[in-house]
Amino acid sequence: MTLTGLFLFGMFFVIFANNLQTTPDDVPQADAIVIFTGTAKARLETGLDLLALGKGKRLLISGMYKNQDFDTLSALAPDKLQWVNCCVDLDYVADNTLTNAQQTALWAEAHGYQSLILVTSAHHVPRAFLELRRTMPTARLSSWSVVTDKVHLDDWWAYPGTTSLLIGEYMRYLWALAGLPRNY
Repeated sequence: MTLTGLFLFGMFFVIFANNLQTTPDDVPQADAIVIFTGTAKARLETGLDLLALGKGKRLLISGMYKNQDFDTLSALAPDKLQWVNCCVDLDYVADNTLTNAQQTALWAEAHGYQSLILVTSAHHVPRAFLELRRTMPTARLSSWSVVTDKVHLDDWWAYPGTTSLLIGEYMRYLWALAGLPRNY
């Protein structure tokens, strides 16, 4: 039984890792955009680019670090300052994927948003999307995967750091999928 379980885990992990979207498709226009967890420069720039393209009316950055603010955002994306000043909301409450989803649902409800574009790292999209779907079951959700140069999704098996990252994310995804108590 242990070998069967290990085989199934490995097989489904390979399917998970090989199906992560590395090049996002165009997303339909939505009411708003949300970036899960803070001020990763690539995610921030992607979210602000989508906002500038008119893909959403507002942008929520969920999971900001306590010592970061609009000045931090302006430093990370100086060419997008007009969008930071007019249309961005910051969430300091969320500290994990589950609370990112919960805070996003509260924010969307307060603004009357029924459709969202989720922006996060490609390996995080399956779990983030799952948590967001659970908190907003009737919303129209789409996602935009962000891939940085440090994560090698195309040949993940050749990079121990990427493989380790993906195994950890896959395990958290399975945990969330099973509906087990989570604090991550």
